[in-house]
Amino acid sequence: MGYGTAARALEIDKRVVGALKPCETRETVEETFGLFHITDMAAKIDYLEDCMGNPLIFFSDGDPDVESRYLTILSMFLTGEWKLYE
Repeated sequence: MGYGTAARALEIDKRVVGALKPCETRETVEETFGLFHITDMAAKIDYLEDCMGNPLIFFSDGDPDVESRYLTILSMFLTGEWKLYE
């Protein structure tokens, strides 16, 4: 089961994306999701991927559960490398 652009079922709220982009810690990311009442892990993944320009992400260990996928994508988001390609 995939997440991200191809499987996106929700409409991305660009206000959330704008609020997430300056976040540099897990705490600020989680606070931002809290402000917008976003609790669903798959939705959080969609928002983080949207912020990063919807990168193609491959998991070498198969299809991880949604929590593992979220933590991996959050880690990628927090490195900030995606900002170089904006």
